[in-house]
Amino acid sequence: MKKENTKEAQQKKNLTSGSDPMEVMRIASAYWQSKVLHTAVRLDVFTQLKDGPLTVKQLAKACKADPRGLEILLIAVVSLGLLNQENGLYQNTLTSSTYLVKGSKKFQGGIVSMFESWYPAWGNLCEAVTEGKPVVEKPHDQGPEALKNYIYGMHYRAMGQGDLLAKDIDLSGRKHLLDVAGGPGTFDIKFCQENKGLSATVLDLPQTLEITSEIVTAFGMENRITRRPGNYLTDNFGKGYDGVLLSSMFNQESPKIILNILQKAFKAIDAGGMILVQDQMLNRQKTGPELAALIGVNQLIHTPGGAAYSEKEISDLMEKAGFRKIKTVKLSEPTPFVVLMGEKPKIGD
Repeated sequence: MKKENTKEAQQKKNLTSGSDPMEVMRIASAYWQSKVLHTAVRLDVFTQLKDGPLTVKQLAKACKADPRGLEILLIAVVSLGLLNQENGLYQNTLTSSTYLVKGSKKFQGGIVSMFESWYPAWGNLCEAVTEGKPVVEKPHDQGPEALKNYIYGMHYRAMGQGDLLAKDIDLSGRKHLLDVAGGPGTFDIKFCQENKGLSATVLDLPQTLEITSEIVTAFGMENRITRRPGNYLTDNFGKGYDGVLLSSMFNQESPKIILNILQKAFKAIDAGGMILVQDQMLNRQKTGPELAALIGVNQLIHTPGGAAYSEKEISDLMEKAGFRKIKTVKLSEPTPFVVLMGEKPKIGD
């Protein structure tokens, strides 16, 4: 009898071991947290607190919100660690004052607003899965102010990753790097700071390059980092580069378009030149990581051919485009990115 009871207890332990009864709820309700942040940013809660703590009543007046509704929201924001509350006074944390106050040099409100604008489309995910095509009529169209906030937000998010790239990727001896769809040019700034003989060119849309110029000039790099207006889908990349960077762009496109981009990059690089592909890629088994997988879902919703790709899939396309000596570069921790490096064969190889 005692033996049976022990066996039964073990079975119960096996059934419950490693399981969390709240895990399903946390996943199912994850959008609650993001909508709290979206709403707080839209109401300018963090900006209203830039000069010091305020009460609910003071904040409600400044934000033109109902006091009861705002207090409920503020409690949630505090629970997320984005505000502090003491004796009825609310104030920004280091994170919110750095990234969520308008006018901050590291303001990322544009990125928050962009994710909020995607919220209705994500509500139609089931349709995107069953139909296998985007559920939005056209790509997200940002106004000038939102675009500027977004590009600057990308710049400050890229600063840490840029430090890792410049430290872990050896560009010594390279003369001219092309950064396709390079946005703020942050990685080029870091590479040029690390390699005194290097210059770079950022290829991107004209409206983006206006903001790129501001950032490049602020770092005193206007003479080393040039801007090339163009659309990577329709325009060629020029010639005479000994390095090309393709960062965070492939998950928006189909394999056919990725191959075309790689082929244009191959033509733009001199023999012996280097290609760097940086993205948040799936592992070879395509079981994760989570962020890369969710980015793939977002591309299903928004693009006709985008997806999350594995290291092997991208490596195979690089090889098909003509690149050789393809390898994964291990970057210093922490980083969510994978970097694949390849080479355009020298004449006679």
